[in-house]
Amino acid sequence: MGTRVPQVEKPDTVDTVHDGSRINAPEGPPKEFIFKPIILERIDPDLFRALPEYLWKPPGARAVFGGQVLGQSLSAASQTVEPGLSLHSFHAYFVRAGQPETSIVYDVKRVRNGRSFATRAVSAKQGGKWIFSMQASFHRPEYSSLEHQTSMPTVPQPETLPTEVQKIQAMIADPATPKVILAMLKRRPPGHLNPIDVRTVFDSTNYDSEEAKALSKNLRGMGIPSQMYWFKTRHRLPNDEHVHHAILAYQSDAGLMSTARVDKGAKFWAGGPMMASLDHAMWFHLPFPNWRADEWLLYVMYSPRLTGSRGLSHGHIFTQDGRLVVSCTQEGLIRLAVDKDQSDPVAKSML
Repeated sequence: MGTRVPQVEKPDTVDTVHDGSRINAPEGPPKEFIFKPIILERIDPDLFRALPEYLWKPPGARAVFGGQVLGQSLSAASQTVEPGLSLHSFHAYFVRAGQPETSIVYDVKRVRNGRSFATRAVSAKQGGKWIFSMQASFHRPEYSSLEHQTSMPTVPQPETLPTEVQKIQAMIADPATPKVILAMLKRRPPGHLNPIDVRTVFDSTNYDSEEAKALSKNLRGMGIPSQMYWFKTRHRLPNDEHVHHAILAYQSDAGLMSTARVDKGAKFWAGGPMMASLDHAMWFHLPFPNWRADEWLLYVMYSPRLTGSRGLSHGHIFTQDGRLVVSCTQEGLIRLAVDKDQSDPVAKSML
């Protein structure tokens, strides 16, 4: 009954790490697995536990980071499928806010085991109450001569963009940074280092810059707010596809919901809106190792609709050489204090 750490493969003469075509592809597995946010303790064949010391609640948030619950659920589900089956999609709902002081228990149900597909249902509970549910589907990779994909936007390469720490330091030093954003930045724990290396192309902090306007011209012309950033893990990962799937699910929750309000400006959000993920879905288009979570990936996010306190956002994740490998969708609750107790104009018009 120990902490589950993915097995590290021993290097050999066969190139199993990457296909040789990607930029800066790593050449060997790590000596140890250190991405702690998705580590689970296996307490039964289909029962797993996330210990409090691994749970993370972002500064100012009301719950454990939703991406961590997504990643841990996939980590649990993947440990119950046969080799050769690869995650291709999941659909999840956030039911209650999880808290970092108590363990989260993940219960996996083996819904179906087929030759081509396997389905798993995962329920996450804390203190005996449901906080999350997921259905995940695994597929044995198949060949098809039919294929198409959308094109990756042309953006600056990640190495040319400031690190997350450099970006925060520049914003704190900039007298033009709105006070509400400064307050958020100063709530970050001293010495906290994101296990994901993030290089922002544009987000709410530079959304009105000329560079951001040029990069999102097509989407803005359709009235669609958007964000883009590069990301990869700071450390090498083992050659375990389920680990990479879980980490992409973890990171997919970072910024997706906030895309629905990225164009509203800091003053509009000075009252501190209540924000919570409602549901989340992902589709993995290419099997591992066509991509890796420890190589640069571009996350393109956009929101076609925000209404009734719910914002819908879509996201696409590309490899550095332009292959679309993942798509995702999320709806989130974005509730303003100024809207509290206001009558519904639609309902009122129907009286």
